[in-house]
Amino acid sequence: MSPIEAFDPNDRHRQWLLAALEMSRVLLSGIDRDEALRFVTGKLREISGADYVAIVSIDPVYGEDVVNVEAVDGLGLEHFAGTPVPRQGAYGAVMDTGTSIVSSNITLEESFGPPPAFVEALSVLGLGMYIPLSANGTMLGALVAGWRRGSRYETAAAREAELVEIFAGAAAVSLQQQQSQLLLTQDRDRIAAELRDDVIDQLFAIGTDLHTISGMVARPEVRQRAHEAIDKLDDTTQKVRDAIFALRQEPPADQQIASCQVLDEIDAARTTLGFTPRLVVHGRLDRPLPSQVQRAFVQAIRGALTNAASHTSPTSVEVALEMTDDQLGLTVTDNGQLARRAKPGALLTELHESARRLDGSCTVRTNGGNETVVDWHVPLNA
Repeated sequence: MSPIEAFDPNDRHRQWLLAALEMSRVLLSGIDRDEALRFVTGKLREISGADYVAIVSIDPVYGEDVVNVEAVDGLGLEHFAGTPVPRQGAYGAVMDTGTSIVSSNITLEESFGPPPAFVEALSVLGLGMYIPLSANGTMLGALVAGWRRGSRYETAAAREAELVEIFAGAAAVSLQQQQSQLLLTQDRDRIAAELRDDVIDQLFAIGTDLHTISGMVARPEVRQRAHEAIDKLDDTTQKVRDAIFALRQEPPADQQIASCQVLDEIDAARTTLGFTPRLVVHGRLDRPLPSQVQRAFVQAIRGALTNAASHTSPTSVEVALEMTDDQLGLTVTDNGQLARRAKPGALLTELHESARRLDGSCTVRTNGGNETVVDWHVPLNA
């Protein structure tokens, strides 16, 4: 039963206000635009008893002479949602003037002029309302509501044109706020992506070059200066990563790209190691990975870092990642003492097993006496 017949006329203003508040709450709750617009048209039909409701919006993609039918509810016209139509007739009039058109015989109005594909379906309308959707001086489009001739809701609805306009105004403000939130999120994601793809890659490359050069320098004081520069670069990289994490909208863990999960694991290792492992990257980690490979890869990083932390007093841990067209590689090197280490057998066994399940390999070796190196490699199917 529609609220228009379920409540006393004296209570109608309150019902419209509640409907507008509910609509605003839902629109600003984070639902996508298409769902939001369907909610607006459905709520308006519910509260007003209208047989037909549509939202037509101005979209810069289509230019000045075309508008987009974004949502339709009623008269079997729902399949026209998402259809561009000429900016003509009552649509164009209310968008150009910012003034509503309300008529008890809308199809007889000279300005009616609906798109040709709508003419036959809309010919059954008596009462019709074309109301501009405008917020903060910006014209967004038009809200259209129509009642069949002879509808039992026509008389009451005609008296409530002002309430429909208030509802449309609330819808326009909420839709504009929703669009602003979407644009803000897109900007933040774009900036975060640019920082991650360009700045972080460059910082990693510079750090790798400095690390390589420091090993080639014979003079201790120059080597010390190089290590100090590397430490400062690591600190700067961490700050940039923190800025990226603050900017980006976190997706669920199973939807994160591999590079984000790698950084999360390295940050988590800082708690157990007391310092942040050095990260060296060769290739682009933003390439999409098969889900089973990505899960095993992240678990391998976690296991190798846990193994490093189990050694006695490590002061240096390096995580080297390499991605080529056909292979993903992980090498974790630490300088912890092995004599008093905790038993890591289960960890290393799982690393071997995870690589084997993906037709890859895992080896553990000592390097230079005091370093333990874990190599984990799996093939990638292009």
